[in-house]
Amino acid sequence: MRAFAAPYEDVWGPRRARIVAGVLALIFVIIVGRSAYVAFNGPNRSALPIAKAEVARRGDIIDRKGELLATTVQGKSLAVDPSAIWDSRDVVAGIRSVFPDLSEDALTALMSDKKRQFAWVRRGLTDEQVKALKDTGVEGLVFAEEPQRVYPNGKLAGHFLGYTSIDGVGLEGAERIYNDQLRKGGAPLQLTLDASVQFVLEEELERAYADFDMKGAVGIVLEVNTGAVRAIASWPAIDPSKRGEEGNDAKTNRALNARMELGSIYKPLTVAAALEAGVLKPTDMFDTSKPVKIGAVTVRDLHPLPHATTVSVTDILAYSSNIGAADIAQRMGPVTQKTFLAKVGLLGGQPAVGPQWASPLVPAQWDATAMATVAYGHGLSVSPMAFVMTYLPFANGGEYLLPSFVEPVDPAKVERKRVMSAQTAATVLDMMRMTVLEGSGKNAEARGYEVAGKTGTAEKPTPNGYDPDRNITSFAAIFPASRPQYVVLVVLDEAQPRTGTQRTAAFTAAAIAGKVIARAAPLLDVRPVLEATATRAALPGADAAEARAQ
Repeated sequence: MRAFAAPYEDVWGPRRARIVAGVLALIFVIIVGRSAYVAFNGPNRSALPIAKAEVARRGDIIDRKGELLATTVQGKSLAVDPSAIWDSRDVVAGIRSVFPDLSEDALTALMSDKKRQFAWVRRGLTDEQVKALKDTGVEGLVFAEEPQRVYPNGKLAGHFLGYTSIDGVGLEGAERIYNDQLRKGGAPLQLTLDASVQFVLEEELERAYADFDMKGAVGIVLEVNTGAVRAIASWPAIDPSKRGEEGNDAKTNRALNARMELGSIYKPLTVAAALEAGVLKPTDMFDTSKPVKIGAVTVRDLHPLPHATTVSVTDILAYSSNIGAADIAQRMGPVTQKTFLAKVGLLGGQPAVGPQWASPLVPAQWDATAMATVAYGHGLSVSPMAFVMTYLPFANGGEYLLPSFVEPVDPAKVERKRVMSAQTAATVLDMMRMTVLEGSGKNAEARGYEVAGKTGTAEKPTPNGYDPDRNITSFAAIFPASRPQYVVLVVLDEAQPRTGTQRTAAFTAAAIAGKVIARAAPLLDVRPVLEATATRAALPGADAAEARAQ
């Protein structure tokens, strides 16, 4: 037996040792493999970086003084790894405890696809949401870092700035218009907007809602010599970080994309066109005591003028006579009227680059009826942006400019088109100053800033005709009248006073415009004018004023 045992041990001893070692090695491999799987696919997967293609950081947007309006930061988004989830019900419950708006059925279906290792759940998380999700302790969550577009000033200039998609592609506003430039990164996009003036404008429109039950509003502030847009607002405001979640009515940029019949703020254009055509003199007098029939329309004044029989051209503007405006239009005829309005951009025309605005709705036939109604601001629907540009010639000596939205704006390189003589511009500006001092624009006066302007109250058109209970009220202004620097337009849609009954522009839009000017002028470095200069004799067009007084 001993002789037999020795050879047996020599054969099986080493083999058994190798088998045991192999089994131990296999067990070790299994343990290590499982640990690796848990590490890379279990609850701690959230610590792993997510591979992303390197792209340029989207460029910032700043205002004319360098204040940050839009920027890009690194943020976190939530994804899940269905293949690493053992109990989908627990994970769904955890996620919905933070995001109750997410569908339980949709999340459950997502977790059930065990072939997937990555699926988005919610993009663009806040720090608070990340912490709340981690505190749930559920498995399979992935927190991926990715760029997020943020707007430090919240709703400020929201409509004009617009917003991007979750993947950083411009969808609306400046984000869309200048998308190619912004995606390249590099130097910030510097807008002509002044954030401080924008804040004033938006705050006054918001305050207007406290005084008036209104459907919407628009405000625009333009620099006279360059057309630079210093502020542009549409109310109700939107938060660009919400990426268009507001309803369609709120999303509409009324300043650019709405078309409105703006009422009597057209009357200065009617006067200017007739002066340029040589069919009107500032000293002419008109009988506005009775309605006048022109074409198919009978033109009436909604309120009596201070003079019983004859009134001056200045009075037609100051007290907003429809009869007087229609009579002036009759002198020049529809062709001359239409030609002039085309010159000032109200019948179409857009800048080659930058923001575009809604095309006008013009009368189907520019006949005597259209001529009469357009003379006082009915029958021709335009965007507020298109209209505000028509007041620049009154302020800069007769030249029409297109708006500028991006800095730098070099006055020497701005394209200019003469649309009226300097004398006509000065004469009409003088008349608009009288409208504020003595007429319907009194509530727009901002002490020390010599406001010149015109009120407009237009009934809104409906399929059944004009509705007297639904109005667009507006005020277009230039200040200071003796040395014009800025044009302001305020438009209110269906502004109904919460107390009282006065809902014409004299008590709504004019008052808001005056508040905007009083607050914005110092921010725009406009020096106040001594009160002694706020007289007819000291204003542009003084010769015309003196002629009227004789």
